[in-house]
Amino acid sequence: MRSISRRSFNSAIIGVFVSEMVWRTEKLKGKNMENNSKNSSLAIDEGMFVKINGVDQWITIRGQDLGNPILLWLHGGPGIAMSSQEPIFAEWEKYFTLVHWDQPGGGATYAKNMDTGEGPLTPERFTRDGIAVAECIRKHLHAEKMVLMGMSWGTQLGLMMVKKRPDLFSAYVGIAQVVSGSRGGKLGYELALEAARKRDDKAAIEELERVGPPPYKTVEDFFIRQKYTNPPGLPPSPAEKSALEEIAKILSVSPPADARYIAKGLPDYDGMKVFIETQKAMFKEGWKFEARDLGSLYTIPIFVFQGENDLNAPAVLAREFINEIQAPIKKYVEIPGAGHMTIAFHAELLRLLRTYVRPLVTHTSSN
Repeated sequence: MRSISRRSFNSAIIGVFVSEMVWRTEKLKGKNMENNSKNSSLAIDEGMFVKINGVDQWITIRGQDLGNPILLWLHGGPGIAMSSQEPIFAEWEKYFTLVHWDQPGGGATYAKNMDTGEGPLTPERFTRDGIAVAECIRKHLHAEKMVLMGMSWGTQLGLMMVKKRPDLFSAYVGIAQVVSGSRGGKLGYELALEAARKRDDKAAIEELERVGPPPYKTVEDFFIRQKYTNPPGLPPSPAEKSALEEIAKILSVSPPADARYIAKGLPDYDGMKVFIETQKAMFKEGWKFEARDLGSLYTIPIFVFQGENDLNAPAVLAREFINEIQAPIKKYVEIPGAGHMTIAFHAELLRLLRTYVRPLVTHTSSN
């Protein structure tokens, strides 16, 4: 199997700059996080390990008003945990009680269990754990339902969760929505190759033609396809370039020593190596995912906010998904200038959440 260079890897997965590696920009000392909240009776700021199907898993809960709707965030990857990127979501915490969960295969959950093992990494296992997390949050916050929001891989997981347990959720929101592993993988490859030819990027053309369209046998070939469906391999639009720079600036500031969203006292590890191993375990499963296999009927509102330039999870398929499904309420919005890293447009996403989702779910968020 060919080795993959650090430079190629970074180009292939620009999302890693908001990965679990950032939470270790300053290795913090001390004991594991305890369940603590701010003095205000309305605000919450907690970080804790919770037993989820027998495995200690890291969850953070932050918000300025417990009367706000709960939003459970499902990160991408898998292996790109985002609990340590709470500063990106600071404005969101004014309008939602935001829950981050470091899924197995990355972040603090991996670090906590690296010596004893996390168990198998399969879509079924992630779905089972995600439902257990939602049940835990519901009990902990004395809530009835919550908004479920996923990005990229998290959208596959999110659709599986809402199909299994719609009673837990007041609405589903997908960004960088994955619809079809087979069609999306092939179409994204074709769009990336077409874009490379238009800009006369000989290196990109050579690499893409060498690996060909998916499915792929090796994670290295898979990363080539990813490299050119995301910046910087795929040149970002001016709006996306500005958004990515703004996100990088936010994350360049080390978290305060008392940050409760950072799990303390955990062993160091090679985040890149762990990410690759998680991808090796899961990337072939991505080609098998078909939203149509889950059925077209949804019993909760479904929203998709997609980057217009998303080649990784092509926007045309996300529009098709919304058109085909049945739901009490459904809405598709394209974000101008955005690609697959839709979270870089966090302010616009919050605007869309406040416009379409929050008014709908406020009255169903808690008892």
